[in-house]
Amino acid sequence: MSLSLLGRKRLLCSANNGVCVVMYQPLLRYLEQDDRLKLLHTAYLSHTRRIDKQDTEDLRGFFQRFGITKGVTHYRMTRFMPIDLYLSPNFSERLIPKFAKTKVQMFHGVSFKNCAVSDKTYAFDRLFLPGPYHRRRFLERGLYKDGDPRLVMIGLPKLDRLVDGSIDRFQVLAKLGADPTKKTVLYAPTGDEGNSLHRNGMDILETMLGQDVNFIVKPHDHAMRDKSCGIDWRAKLATWKHPRLFVDLGSDVVPLLAAADILITDASSVAFEYTLLDRPIVFWDVPEIMNGKRAAQMDLSTWGRKGGDIVDSRASLEKTVTRLLDDPSEKSELRQKIANDLFYKPGTAAQRAVRRIYHELDMEPSDAVKHADAALVG
Repeated sequence: MSLSLLGRKRLLCSANNGVCVVMYQPLLRYLEQDDRLKLLHTAYLSHTRRIDKQDTEDLRGFFQRFGITKGVTHYRMTRFMPIDLYLSPNFSERLIPKFAKTKVQMFHGVSFKNCAVSDKTYAFDRLFLPGPYHRRRFLERGLYKDGDPRLVMIGLPKLDRLVDGSIDRFQVLAKLGADPTKKTVLYAPTGDEGNSLHRNGMDILETMLGQDVNFIVKPHDHAMRDKSCGIDWRAKLATWKHPRLFVDLGSDVVPLLAAADILITDASSVAFEYTLLDRPIVFWDVPEIMNGKRAAQMDLSTWGRKGGDIVDSRASLEKTVTRLLDDPSEKSELRQKIANDLFYKPGTAAQRAVRRIYHELDMEPSDAVKHADAALVG
C-alpha cells in the first residue's frame, strides 16, 4: 500500500548543492509528466554562499535556477512526510525522510578519491551504480556481496548528453561569447582544499591566456573554504576581463565538456566524465590532496590519473597542452577502456533509472517512458 496521500505517490528528490540537481534533472522530464506522481524537492545547501540560505523562500530561488518551481519543500517538513521513494545524489543525513518506503542513492559522480564507496550507502535501499567499476569497488571493500539486490546497474544520467548528440558545441561557445573556430581548453578543478585553483591558479590562467585558444574556467560548484588561499576566485574571475577568457560559475559542466578540445583538472571526477569523449586530459598535480586525509581510500592503481598527463609547472603545462592539441590521439585506447569500465551504457542511463523507479514504486511506466523506450529500440 502506498504511503502517500490522495492516491498520488510521493517521490522526493534532494540536493545539497547544484550538482545534485544536475544529476537527477534528466529524470524529471519523464517523471513530471505523470499525474500519478507528486514530485517534491528539498535541499540543505552545504558549502553555502550568502545567496543560498536555509529558509524556504531562498530554497525556491535555488531550485528556480534549474527550472524547478513546483514541489519545493523545506527539509524539516519532508523529514516527517510519508514518502514512497526518496532519490538522492548526496549523503546528507538531515535530508533523509524518516518514513520513506524506498531510499535510492544515485551518486553525484565517480572519482578515484572513492568518497562514496563507504558504509554511508547502508542508509539506502538501492544504489543506482554508474558502472562496473563502482560495483567492483564496493565488492572489493567488502561492503556488499556479489548478487546483493541493493546494487543496481544504471549508468550516470547526467552524462547521456555527452554521447547522444544533443549538445551543439557551436551553440555552447556562442553563448559564452567564444570563437568557435579556435581550439578550446576547459579548466575544471576539484573543490577540495588544496585544489589547483587555490594553490596555482595564477600560473594556470596566465599560462593558458598566453595561448591562442578559448580558455574556459569552471570553478567547482561548491568548493571548500580554504584559509591558505588569499584570493576570492569566484569574485576575481567574475571581473577578470580578457578576450579569450570565459568563466562559468554555474553547476552544469556537461555542455562545457562537450565544447572542449582539452580538459585541465586536478583531482576532480570531471576527468573520468571527460573520458566518454576520448579527448586529452591534463592533471595539474596537487600533492596536498593526493597525500592528504583521503589518500588511504584513493584508488590510483586501477585508473587514477592514467588517462591523462600530469604537470606541475607553467612550462610543463604549456608544453603538454601544445603537444596534445597537435596530437589528441595519445592515450586514446586507454581513455576508451576507462570510460567503458566507469559508465554503463552511456546515452540511456536516464531511461534506465526512470524504469527502475517505476519498478520500485510498483507502477506501470508512463507513456512518456514507453515512447522513449520504443524510440531507443527503433
